[in-house]
Amino acid sequence: MTSFLTLACATLICAQDLSLATILLDDQPWTARRDLTIKGPTRQVNGPDGSTYAIVGEGAKRSLEHRPAQGAPVSISVVGLVTPSCLALSPDRGTLAVGDAGGKHIWFFRVNANGTLDAADRCATLRLRPGVLASNVVDVAYDSGGRIFAALPGEIHAFDPIARACGVIASPSSAPIDSFQTNGELLMVRQGSSVMVRMIQPYPKPKS
Repeated sequence: MTSFLTLACATLICAQDLSLATILLDDQPWTARRDLTIKGPTRQVNGPDGSTYAIVGEGAKRSLEHRPAQGAPVSISVVGLVTPSCLALSPDRGTLAVGDAGGKHIWFFRVNANGTLDAADRCATLRLRPGVLASNVVDVAYDSGGRIFAALPGEIHAFDPIARACGVIASPSSAPIDSFQTNGELLMVRQGSSVMVRMIQPYPKPKS
């Protein structure tokens, strides 16, 4: 039996946008990589204390679920989170990012040591065309430096580690993106049977 937990949304965080120049390399275009395979979109990740977080259901009926190591799954409901479609765990395993295909935000949840989620917040806003209310975001990912990338069918939205917008990266082609990954050095997208990559700048390490 699945339990239900409804979380309140914290306040939005507003900050100065950063430039894509902190991410992209001018002399590095998208290139095809036939040797790579990209799985996804990411709809399940493992958290602390044996917990798992998953997107369950299909289409407009998708929902976010916390599966503790012991006990029944808990359905996570948040006012304003319309259609969760993808998720990613931050490098420090302290934040769960959830893409909302039915809205225009990436949501963030605090991950507690026992695996429970709280402090839901829609910090990162996806820049959609006027009048468009649903992002249809298909995948979300962190790189090793904590930067956040959200892949929509036709573009990739980039954010710094505290969810400040960096800009929108054009898709490699007109084919819709159906999966996305990054390792901090490459952006990797799958468009049907094709995998395209683009080299990026690694996130700068703090000075010692």
